[in-house]
Amino acid sequence: MSRRNGIVTSIAGILFISIIFSFFLPTPYMIMAPGIAQELSSIITVEDGYKNEIKGELMLTAVSTQRATILDYLYIKFNKPVGIELDHISEHLPEGTNMGEYLELMDEFMQDSQNKAIAVAFLKAGLPVSIEDNGVMIAEVLKNSAAVGKLQRGDLIIAVDGKKVGRDKEAVELIRQREIGDSVTITVNRDGEVLDFSMKTVPLDVDDESYPSIGVTIYSNIDYSFPREVHFHTENIGGSSAGGMFALEIYNQLVKEDITRGRRIAGTGTIDLDGKIGPIDGVEQKVIAAERKGAELFLVPVENYEKALQAASSIKVVAVESFDEALEYLLQN
Repeated sequence: MSRRNGIVTSIAGILFISIIFSFFLPTPYMIMAPGIAQELSSIITVEDGYKNEIKGELMLTAVSTQRATILDYLYIKFNKPVGIELDHISEHLPEGTNMGEYLELMDEFMQDSQNKAIAVAFLKAGLPVSIEDNGVMIAEVLKNSAAVGKLQRGDLIIAVDGKKVGRDKEAVELIRQREIGDSVTITVNRDGEVLDFSMKTVPLDVDDESYPSIGVTIYSNIDYSFPREVHFHTENIGGSSAGGMFALEIYNQLVKEDITRGRRIAGTGTIDLDGKIGPIDGVEQKVIAAERKGAELFLVPVENYEKALQAASSIKVVAVESFDEALEYLLQN
């Protein structure tokens, strides 16, 4: 072999290796795939409850996510595997937020959903709950929003346009009374100092609709006092989408009547202190995960019902708007 041919072969080999290596480089996309359908009896224990007398199972469902490589991206785009999607990372990770901050945020939302679930379940079971509203905590300020340079992570929103707010829902409702682009005044408590900030609302896209927002993620800062201990083991799960199922499991351990009636019941949906079940992301993947684990019934927020129904092949999908509605369905069917 001539020296020239040897050089050409070496270059070709390097190019080939480079091309192969490039297939494993990360893209700005996340793979959304069916995750776990986890029995809540293994996650939640209510002090002095009836856990051992429950015959069926209530299950939370989750989506499996990981960063897509170029090879992953090409495979999913061309083969379109069932239940697997690509989402741009910006749809999950707020702009300007690193992964560590995002996971911390998901832990905060998980803690908030657990407390709301306990409160809803205890009150429904007739147990006393002490709830003290301390304003609305800012968890994250989204990049390029009107709140940048004004509001900060850790600020406590205490009023919107001069109207006092104690919970996240109240703040959202007041802001949504404005049109996108309107000015709104946010009053916050920052380390004991009360500050007013004026800013314009920006669009927040939810289910193909745009709503006015100030470009921050928030949660209610509430002090709770419960008459019994509730122990959670959710170390590898974050976010607030299991709140509704948490509440059903806690309630089921508080009362003698088994609401599962021996069935395997999966579901998803956030929960508010008033018991409202709210919409979530990744419902198609969650339905598939529930079917794979042998669930026969899937409880889903009304807003996610159509997509859940399309993803279901054998499981029965039931739309619910509230904890009471879900409980009534389980008891009557």
